[in-house]
Amino acid sequence: MKMFVVRRGKDSLESIETVEFTPNINPIEKKIISLLIRRSMYPREIAKALNIEQQKIYYHIRKMEKMRIVEVEHISRKDILTKFYRLRAPSFLLRVGEFEPVNNITFLSKKKREFLKPFVENGRINTKIVLGSPDPHGALSARARDGYYASDLTMFLGSFSSFPPKPCVVLDTEIKNLEQNMIIVGGPIVNRIAEKVNNRLPIFFKNKAIYSKLTKIFYKSDNCGIVVKTKNPFNRKKYIMIVAGIRSQGTRAAILAFLQRFDELCKGNEKNEKVYAHVVQGVDKDADGVIDFVDIIE
Repeated sequence: MKMFVVRRGKDSLESIETVEFTPNINPIEKKIISLLIRRSMYPREIAKALNIEQQKIYYHIRKMEKMRIVEVEHISRKDILTKFYRLRAPSFLLRVGEFEPVNNITFLSKKKREFLKPFVENGRINTKIVLGSPDPHGALSARARDGYYASDLTMFLGSFSSFPPKPCVVLDTEIKNLEQNMIIVGGPIVNRIAEKVNNRLPIFFKNKAIYSKLTKIFYKSDNCGIVVKTKNPFNRKKYIMIVAGIRSQGTRAAILAFLQRFDELCKGNEKNEKVYAHVVQGVDKDADGVIDFVDIIE
């Protein structure tokens, strides 16, 4: 099992891989540590507990203080000036390498990190989440009804963030800069930005259905949705992710895929694992009219 030490840097969390080892320290110092790990003590008290000369204890305490193993917790001035010592920490690090930025303290496999990058990077949300407007808009004067589903997606992404995010949710009628990372929620009928990028996707919406350029298959169920990550056509240095369905229940299924099938989403399409493009299908398992389970069907 791997072990990491994590520290908070100026702009991100940083970590370094480590292993446990027992340093070659003096046996008396080991005994002092075993006492101080329980509570703070003063040198004369330590000497009495270990049945060792007080001057020897003072010597080792000063040595350990220089090594930054112990520190003064407080000073008592009741009858005589007495320094109480404690361990600086319950563990210590001998570092020879450099810390590196990490997403957060949650372990993520390489595949998961690659899938989330650059939307979540170095512990920060680095994307706009574009929702369809609930007001009539677009050529068909459509109203988006799937915006509240996005709360599950934002909470999911937030679980990988280590810092308070800046406002990142915007409506398709309000966003001006399309040359940035974007997670687009909802299909081309209810989301103008989805409409602009739709035909450039490896799996896209066509004739009220979903069509896969990878498998040449049409998917027509209203419960079907897509999760596609690809380069932003407006700026090839940035990325977009489409999380959308034929209807609102398909969008819900696409969002549920993050919560229930994230490992499979991160593997890429079965026809080409380098392409992050999937078709999902929602299932109402308990027959209450709400999608509560999702299968990845491509």
